[in-house]
Amino acid sequence: MERKIKLLLTAVAMLFGVSQVYANGDFIVDGMAYEVNEDGVSVTLVWKDLNEPYSGDVVVPASVTFEDKTYTVNQIGYLAFSHVTRLVNGSWTVIKENTSISSVTLPNTITSIGNAGFLSCESLTKIEIPSSVLTIGPSAFSGCINLSEINLPEELYSIGSYAFSGCSSLKSIVIPAGVAKIGTYAFNGCTGLESVYAYVNDVFATGSKAFQGCNNAVLYTRDELLDAFSTTDNWTVFSQKQGMVALTVACGNGGSVQMGGFSYSATIASAFASKEADGDVTFTPDEGWELSMVKLNGEDVTAQVNDNRLATSVPAQSTLLVTFCPTGYDVNHDGSVDISDVVALVNFILGN
Repeated sequence: MERKIKLLLTAVAMLFGVSQVYANGDFIVDGMAYEVNEDGVSVTLVWKDLNEPYSGDVVVPASVTFEDKTYTVNQIGYLAFSHVTRLVNGSWTVIKENTSISSVTLPNTITSIGNAGFLSCESLTKIEIPSSVLTIGPSAFSGCINLSEINLPEELYSIGSYAFSGCSSLKSIVIPAGVAKIGTYAFNGCTGLESVYAYVNDVFATGSKAFQGCNNAVLYTRDELLDAFSTTDNWTVFSQKQGMVALTVACGNGGSVQMGGFSYSATIASAFASKEADGDVTFTPDEGWELSMVKLNGEDVTAQVNDNRLATSVPAQSTLLVTFCPTGYDVNHDGSVDISDVVALVNFILGN
């Protein structure tokens, strides 16, 4: 009832030209507005003020405390980061692009990105979607014309209709193995797409025209699924398709591994490489770290690495183990920092 009264007062104020800043949600903490969910222990981040969208580099917290009660932030709400400007036909409507927001960091408590959550955030170039996100709602990133990079989490299940429609700056997209639903026009108008990596375990029909306008992109998928993708509705838009072979990449802290157009860091992950790829693997140590050891299918190939690049063919079903260590610590280059490095250092100093 209180929220309905606030909406009514805002509509009346606008009707009579009264200047007013309308605060949305149940409460505001540190400049962000929240609505309490039905469970009473979690909240949804919502748009804040009429005519005043979120701006700059936004970091969404994992939890907020209001009136001595702490809530988990687990959803991005309807039009949360869009520019809400006025009431039209009884519902809040975006009539202006949000050109003020540059980046958004989401916590690992978010499970859902709601309908139109980032609609028309034209200055947004990159967003890291946490592994906790299971669904991306309709039009969630529609019209984000400068969004050039987005990483979809492994556990993602559903991509809504128009979710990335008009994201013309996207160059590549990876559809994780967990995705089972892609809505109508989900990637419509992503004219800059050059590659779509479908890591799905089974082929499924998408919503109508899910990839309309992505004709120039190459579809990469599991080698054994190529024929099925060639005959399944709405995947046939890709005239170029390439099979990939499975790999496992295990990379420790302190750096990352680039292979097949992807980067892996501090993880053990299933990976794929195009059968057409040259097999080169690049290693990028973090500042203050260095490459210590590389093993391919159990064989130490560290000596073959030149200028942090391993120029070799990586066969299917391979396992790549990569170890980084703080610069100068792994004296004997055995992939670990322990007492043996102290012995090696002493022997080096003594000339042994």
